[in-house]
Amino acid sequence: MTPRHGDWVRTFFILAAVGGLFFGVPVVSAAAAFLFVLALAAEWLATRSLETLKVGHRTSTAAVVIGDVAEVWVTVEHPQPWPLTAIHFEDTIPTGLEVADPKPRGYQRMALGSAVWGAFSVGPQERVRHRVAVVARERGRWLMGPMRVWGGDPVGWTQFERFAPDRAVLTVYPQLFPVPRGFLNPNRPQGERRGPPWNPPDPLRVVGVRPYQPGDSRRLIHPHATAHTGTLQVKRLEPEGDEQLELLALAATAPYIWEGVDRDRFESLVSAVASVGDMFLRSGSALGLSLVGSVYGWPRGVNLPPGRGPEHWARVMTALAWVQPGGGQGHDLAPALLRLSHRLRPGAHLMYFACFHQPAWTPLLQRLVQRGVQVTFVPVAMTEAVPDMSGVRVRPWSPGLVTP
Repeated sequence: MTPRHGDWVRTFFILAAVGGLFFGVPVVSAAAAFLFVLALAAEWLATRSLETLKVGHRTSTAAVVIGDVAEVWVTVEHPQPWPLTAIHFEDTIPTGLEVADPKPRGYQRMALGSAVWGAFSVGPQERVRHRVAVVARERGRWLMGPMRVWGGDPVGWTQFERFAPDRAVLTVYPQLFPVPRGFLNPNRPQGERRGPPWNPPDPLRVVGVRPYQPGDSRRLIHPHATAHTGTLQVKRLEPEGDEQLELLALAATAPYIWEGVDRDRFESLVSAVASVGDMFLRSGSALGLSLVGSVYGWPRGVNLPPGRGPEHWARVMTALAWVQPGGGQGHDLAPALLRLSHRLRPGAHLMYFACFHQPAWTPLLQRLVQRGVQVTFVPVAMTEAVPDMSGVRVRPWSPGLVTP
């Protein structure tokens, strides 16, 4: 925006100069002329400051979990050789974030978030950063701003204002709950457990021996190594290959869009998927994720192929943080099941999460079971009775609790 509040200053000095000449007071005319030139210089300084002032708006970190504290940074860089005595800013904090205590002096709670404002001075060729601490309260993708910055020339006669070109973004990951060890594979094989609990050891592949420890199966005792060392030695077994693990979730709480959304049940659904996915990925297993819902950046829904490592963990958690109910994807799981069936090979494990079940999905799931795919249905806070689906395991989930 262009500088403002300078026209009336120049007009006043022109009238004062003319009045001094008319009334025969040259001192007044000379002073008014000098101040008029000074007003022109102040306007030039304000215009130049507006053109070159760099305003930044970002967060100290890209993503946090619920309850963590992040900082919103308001950065002003002034490259010119004159000072700016007062730079004011005004920013908006969304509802999912709360301004941390102690609250700044310029703070006001509003219906759809909070407003914060403040002021600081910027010296010649100086960069100043103002920090506002916020606490993550709700999952989501939260935008701060738009931020308004205004100030004036060193004299204070001409003011300018501008808006930050970028809005600060903070991603809040879903809340995670502990998942029981036998959630995926309750049939624990005997022998040494190397790797994740769903990756059982192969008794035909011995990779070495180690000293006996209390709790080891007697079937694993290595007789020749025991006789050679004089102490009990047990076999070290190589685990079988990693299973293909796929998570599928329907981001809805009712069969039809016009029935609305139960936010508590929806957040429980997202937390369930995030908790199970976090357990898999932190153990080093490969994991795929498919979401039927409205997700920023994924116009056709989320379809992440299996991956592992910290980067894939961040992609999975970001998708779950950004997902919202329904949207253009509707409330039908069948198209996602058909797309996913092309990459599910025999022996793969599919876990799908939903707050309700449609009878039309049962034949699709049973067809996957007939192909040798292990299918687990995780009903989340489901109000109706879980249907009986032959070959499909059921693991109910209530908020913060998994039924083993």
